[in-house]
Amino acid sequence: MRILHTTRLEYTAEVVESVMDTRLGPRTDEHQRWERFDLRVDPPASVRRYGDAFGNVAHLISLARPHRHVEIVTRSEVETLLADPFATPRDAPRPIDPSDRHDYLGPSALIPLTLRLAGLAEDARPKDGDAFAAATRLMQLVHAEFAYTPDSTTVETAVPDVLESRAGVCQDLAHVLVGLCRSVGIPARYVSGYIVTGAGKDEPRRGAGHSHAWAEAWSATHGWRGFDPTNGLLASEHHVKMALGRDYRDVPPTKGTFRGDAAETLSVRVSATRT
Repeated sequence: MRILHTTRLEYTAEVVESVMDTRLGPRTDEHQRWERFDLRVDPPASVRRYGDAFGNVAHLISLARPHRHVEIVTRSEVETLLADPFATPRDAPRPIDPSDRHDYLGPSALIPLTLRLAGLAEDARPKDGDAFAAATRLMQLVHAEFAYTPDSTTVETAVPDVLESRAGVCQDLAHVLVGLCRSVGIPARYVSGYIVTGAGKDEPRRGAGHSHAWAEAWSATHGWRGFDPTNGLLASEHHVKMALGRDYRDVPPTKGTFRGDAAETLSVRVSATRT
């Protein structure tokens, strides 16, 4: 995959001391290899790379002098490796560690574990310990019963509100699926990333041209696998992970602050294509 991600902030007056934290990649694991990653900032700024508590690569961008805009451009090339997400791995997955169980089985800021969420998940509770099949059923439930409605929510929308409206963007559907999995004892986490869309029946269509979101659930048979409720598909070689965490608040592509009396306008453009 070749990915171009442009984030631009425009201000109505000069501002100073902009500080921005980004999670735009690169993330390499057993399902993808990030071969090239380049991050550029205009105007030129201080950029410090670091790793966060969830194993993501993050960049802290600081710009002290007066400016009317900040533009961040990342260019990436990624090789995706998971052609068949249903296939079991050659080697048995390692047991999930205690810290992951704590982070990915309990509630989080945008995913409280409510009785309503548990009731919705009850019929899909794992049978004979088959968490992979149960997570697949829960993904299909979210895809069938929740409408993908662009621009219908905000980044602060929590799962109880989505359960009420039965509609949301990819972030919301991923949050619901994560909550359903956790409600029946399946460790689950939120993933931000990209998709390359196509015409094949097993290729995602919704969410192209923007950052995308889906869930990963852990099973003893498959380890961590991705489930994309927006498209009703398992994540595969068409999906590229940027970052993962308990919910969106752990992995926003950009967040930050500045000093100055100005209004801010954000625009984002994403292009993801096969090389």
